[in-house]
Amino acid sequence: QAAARPFCCEVCGRSYKHGGSLVNHRQTHTTGLFRCAACHKAFYNLMALKNHRRTHAERRRHRCGLCPK
Repeated sequence: QAAARPFCCEVCGRSYKHGGSLVNHRQTHTTGLFRCAACHKAFYNLMALKNHRRTHAERRRHRCGLCPK
């Protein structure tokens, strides 16, 4: 099975078929690698942070012009 999953994590030993999967997995060992500048929430990968940032943009887009909401 080692040949079927040649990319191995040095931290936990988990193995992957593709190098990109290992790169993504390695980020799970670094808590809070990507932080939201607006609310300081931490994410394991950049795509999750980018998706989260949309929630802040949506709130600004639908802001009421008459009150602070």
